Amino acid sequence: MRRLYFAIILGALLLSGCVNKGFDDISNAKSDITFEVGDFVQFGASQTRIIGTPDIGKTAWDVGDKLLVVTDAGSSTTLTYTADYKWVADCTLGGLNEQSEIAVTYAPNCALTAGVITPQESLPLGTGEYYTTEATLSGNTVTISFADAARTYSRLRIAGLENQTLTVTTTGFTPAGATEVATAAYTLTTDNNGNAFLYGVFAEGATVSVKQGDITLKDYTFTAEKNPNGTEYNKSYALDATPVIDGTLGGKDTAEESDITALVEQLKAYVDNGITTIIVPGSEPALIEMDSWTNTVIGEAIYRLSKEESYNGKIDLILPDVTEIFDQEFHSARALNSITLAKVTKLADQAFYGTLYLRTITFGSVITEVNELGAIFNQVGYKVGGCDLILNCGQMNESNVPAPDLTNNIWKFKFENEFKSITLTHTDECGH
Repeated sequence: MRRLYFAIILGALLLSGCVNKGFDDISNAKSDITFEVGDFVQFGASQTRIIGTPDIGKTAWDVGDKLLVVTDAGSSTTLTYTADYKWVADCTLGGLNEQSEIAVTYAPNCALTAGVITPQESLPLGTGEYYTTEATLSGNTVTISFADAARTYSRLRIAGLENQTLTVTTTGFTPAGATEVATAAYTLTTDNNGNAFLYGVFAEGATVSVKQGDITLKDYTFTAEKNPNGTEYNKSYALDATPVIDGTLGGKDTAEESDITALVEQLKAYVDNGITTIIVPGSEPALIEMDSWTNTVIGEAIYRLSKEESYNGKIDLILPDVTEIFDQEFHSARALNSITLAKVTKLADQAFYGTLYLRTITFGSVITEVNELGAIFNQVGYKVGGCDLILNCGQMNESNVPAPDLTNNIWKFKFENEFKSITLTHTDECGH
């Protein structure tokens, strides 16, 4: 890859926070130093994936990135990357010559205080990167390159839901920038893509436990079989800590009352701990026989949870794999706030009847079969001002099912099902 350099000129002298030991006559120090900073060094060629998505990790310097610079003469400065693609130094380096040893550290969670690199109390080592290179001085130009600065640690990407606070407890983990193994609990917040990070070395047999509130989302051990000698330097690893509920009950065809009771309690625990996005994978959910119909266990559990008013409108349900919704599956499921159905093509009678707090229904696939004896969507969103319906744009061309009326927000089968809005996705694919 072509190497780019960003040159900056050190401007006015700022003494605040700077260290220039032995240089009381600062006028004798160089005040026109130019810094040339090379590209951000990426992780090795072996990359993790953000659970199903290519992950190349950080590839370039970000606005606000800092480099901590310390010389053997006792002077130091901090370079900050700005929005106009420049590095700005906070003070002048003193006592430099071409034999000077200049150490440069990239440590996002650390500060340079009195010439010493110090982790911030709220951002302990291991929650950010930490690697060092040496800079060289030629004339008035300090050249900084991380091309040969191989990381002596790995990255662990914890993938889950976006903007969630997690407690991650480790054993056998040596944080980047540290020299000793730390057994510690880290408070991490996932980003807008649902990712949180730890940087360091996980020894063979090291463990990671990820919790949200009282809910354990993932326990993992770096076993000898999978990771002999622990994690490798400069490589990135992924841990899936997405909160899911097993709607198949471990592969059961039919469920007992005790299974439904347990699911209700699990749903309560999730919501009570701030986990309101409920993902239920599996294309063949376990079923339970009711008095006059058969329901899925997740549909029945959400219905029973809805009997407690405090859970009304709390759950954002994602069913990524199922292809049909059963008769009355979510009838009176008032705990639903939204539901996302990626592969559903078949809707059965009164499937969403009385979902009074349901704000959004999203269908990722085209509905090709509808069985409506009583209105499927009657009273959806009634308590929250209506429900927004999102359809695959191919729905407009489906011959077996009437097309929705986008002008009046009505989807009529046997009955007119009214919505707050009806919008189409994938419009480029359908030419609309």
